[in-house]
Amino acid sequence: MKTLTIELPEEETKLFKQLLKKLNGRIISQNDTPNKETVNAMEELKQGKGVKFSSVSELFKSV
Repeated sequence: MKTLTIELPEEETKLFKQLLKKLNGRIISQNDTPNKETVNAMEELKQGKGVKFSSVSELFKSV
């Protein structure tokens, strides 16, 4: 069995689910909307807020 991540237009999901059923496939997880924490973080970054690091090492030192 192989696991794939697939992005589809909303109007094609019904057809794709029918095809999966015919092929004995299944949807393991489905998430098309970021959670509230993620949305807030993205908004914060759009506003120029957030913490910036000059390197990955600097990031890990702050944790």
